[in-house]
Amino acid sequence: MNARRRVALGAAVGLGVAWAACATDPGGWVVETGDLGSGGGAASVFEPYGDVGGPVGPGAGEVGAACAAAGDCATGYCMTTDEIGGFIPGAEVAGGYCSWLFCALDGSDGKCTADMGGTCFSLYAFLGEGLGESGICLRPCGGADDCRTDDDNVCFDAETLVADGLLSREIIDLYYANGTRGCMPKSVVDAAIAKLSDP
Repeated sequence: MNARRRVALGAAVGLGVAWAACATDPGGWVVETGDLGSGGGAASVFEPYGDVGGPVGPGAGEVGAACAAAGDCATGYCMTTDEIGGFIPGAEVAGGYCSWLFCALDGSDGKCTADMGGTCFSLYAFLGEGLGESGICLRPCGGADDCRTDDDNVCFDAETLVADGLLSREIIDLYYANGTRGCMPKSVVDAAIAKLSDP
């Protein structure tokens, strides 16, 4: 057997072993129940209410208010360290944060409104271009006094990412037309800057 045939045969056997080792039966998957607010059961981060059919609530907490559960928030979603840390490594949310994930940037879905105290802020800076058209509901701010500084929230301005050379003016104009400032946990800001600094 020549060398080419041995390599081809070895590759075919290797692929066969790898394919056989893959579980093609979905029975090996872990099935969760509940919603993101309860610590499980989300179909995905894109469907945070999974099998419960919608948000729990609404509660009285405006966007940016501290919360322990979804029912505490007018948006019907309480962002916690357990949830956000799963897709923004290193992110911590002290005291919870009434919010909404994957809101429409133009507010057309009604998930993040001024009446709730929020604005839909593009996820581009945090999760990349693939999620730039989706947003996270944040409390708008003009400065630190507008945010829960005791829980390490800061008034983040996406304009600073342009000044630091991490985002272009075109990206800001495209994704942050509704405003560039929002209160958010400092660790989320730090994670975004780290991700943009080391793509």
